[in-house]
Amino acid sequence: MKISLKVFPIFLLLIGCVANQEVEENITNKNNQSQATAEAKKDNKICRQVSVSGSRIKKKVCYTIEEEEAMAKKSQRILREQQNRERVRSVPDSG
Repeated sequence: MKISLKVFPIFLLLIGCVANQEVEENITNKNNQSQATAEAKKDNKICRQVSVSGSRIKKKVCYTIEEEEAMAKKSQRILREQQNRERVRSVPDSG
C-alpha cells in the first residue's frame, strides 16, 4: 500500500507533463498554421505541383493571381498568332 501511494503522485506528475507537451505542440501548430495563412493572404500566391519533362519528381511553382492571369493572356495571344499564321499560309493565291 505504501508503494502504491508513492507511485501515484509520480504517475500524476508524468501524466501532467505529457499533457502539457501536447498542449504546447497544439499551440505551436496553430501558430504555424496562422502564420502560413497570413503569409498566403499577404502574398496571394497559388502554389501547384507541376510535372517536369524528363523527371518523375513534380516541381512546386507559386504565382500570384496577377501573374497567372498575365501568363494565360500571353498564352492565348501566342496561340491566336500561330492560328492566324496558319490561316494566312493556307489561303490560296487568286492570281
